[in-house]
Amino acid sequence: MTEADYTAITYDTPLHFAQTLARLDPGMVLVHVSGAHTDGSEQGKVMWARVKGRAENALAGLPFKAVYNFRPSLMKPAPGQKNIKRSYRVGLVLYPLLSLFFPAIPLRQVGLAMINCVRFGAPKGVLEAKDIKDQAARSAA
Repeated sequence: MTEADYTAITYDTPLHFAQTLARLDPGMVLVHVSGAHTDGSEQGKVMWARVKGRAENALAGLPFKAVYNFRPSLMKPAPGQKNIKRSYRVGLVLYPLLSLFFPAIPLRQVGLAMINCVRFGAPKGVLEAKDIKDQAARSAA
């Protein structure tokens, strides 16, 4: 994918959507799913990481009550989840092995962490895999 096409999907679309939400209700909390290894400096050589970093920075600058950018790594689908891409389903066979090298998070924990960020806030605006797991655990406490 070209950088222009990737930017339209990963930067332009979420930013326009969020700008509309911020205009309608700046008291909202925005939770945006970005990705592990996103480049918040926007200066790196890896195109996708740079564009995602630019999106995170632009979203964080909007006048919401709070903005949380999630950077999960490997996400394990919830039991019974439908509409999983075929390539991802094949990768699930390798999930136990991949989780040794990548911080794996069950999708249920990602959802709980999102809810907890909205309900209770979080100590920072960019949440890496460990931070996401910590936020998810807040509901159990």
